[in-house]
Amino acid sequence: MHTLTIPTPIELAFEPINLCNARCFCCPYTYLEKDKEYRGKRMSEEQVRTIIGQFADGIKEHGINPDHTVVKPWRYSDPLVNPHMELVFELCEKHGLKINFTTNAVSFGEAKCKLIQKYIHTINKINISIIGFNKQEIREWMDIDWDVTRARLKMIRDKYPAISKMMIIGVKHKIQRPTKEHYTPIVNELQTLTLGKVKKKADWLESRVEWNGLRTDDVEFPISENQFVKGCAMVNGKILRTLEVLVDGQAVLCCDDATGKTNFGNVFDIGIKGVWKNVSEYHKQIFNIVYTESKKNMMCNTCSRARFEWSEERTKMIYDEHKKYV
Repeated sequence: MHTLTIPTPIELAFEPINLCNARCFCCPYTYLEKDKEYRGKRMSEEQVRTIIGQFADGIKEHGINPDHTVVKPWRYSDPLVNPHMELVFELCEKHGLKINFTTNAVSFGEAKCKLIQKYIHTINKINISIIGFNKQEIREWMDIDWDVTRARLKMIRDKYPAISKMMIIGVKHKIQRPTKEHYTPIVNELQTLTLGKVKKKADWLESRVEWNGLRTDDVEFPISENQFVKGCAMVNGKILRTLEVLVDGQAVLCCDDATGKTNFGNVFDIGIKGVWKNVSEYHKQIFNIVYTESKKNMMCNTCSRARFEWSEERTKMIYDEHKKYV
């Protein structure tokens, strides 16, 4: 089997604070925030410095082009409510790292726009998530006011055009394959509110979703020598390049692990090097097309993106894609 994982992660997704100003029906935050010990828990300034510093050290050690890196200072939070947002920008500027973030745009006030404008050279892209095709649906499925979002986008378009041009607004709906009649009105309106791109998204709901029966807490697929996970269909081998870290520093497998079902160690104890070594061993289990007993207890067994049919050729394609980063 090919050595799948690159020697250090080139994408870092971490939760600096467990807090969001929306409650999207498809996001784990919607139920996690009901736990008083979860909501509002945050990393310290020292911890933010540590995790980004270690990530940058790995990039430098292995001679990886910083332009290929991605720092995502959010998992289920809204990155605009991060109290250490400016620190993240400063550290990424210092180390030449690139930032991606996804937001519902509610907190895109003047102060945040000025901060983003100051560090815009560090940003790779800004994703805006809209779930629903009208004010009522957006309120029901995101618990936000569409009038506020619309006003924020208009203000940014008019006063901060450089930020507006970087936006990629994704419009989604519970209907997985909506017709043009459904999505055309809001897409047309959004195109007047941004200098960036507007995309209608289809077939986007995956394993974290509760409403369509894919919530994995009580679902199991029978695993046997003839039926077991052999690969992962997450975008472009995402799990092979991305380190996901909870607010307390625990490293988990991917963005579908909201509650720490997997545990590869703590970055504040054994460092990114240590946890990445552990994650890499799990990657081998996922992509092993030969049955082993370890296949029985994988988190992937209940994931809609797991693939039960996979070939060595497909593994090699991912391997070849990732070699360019090393």
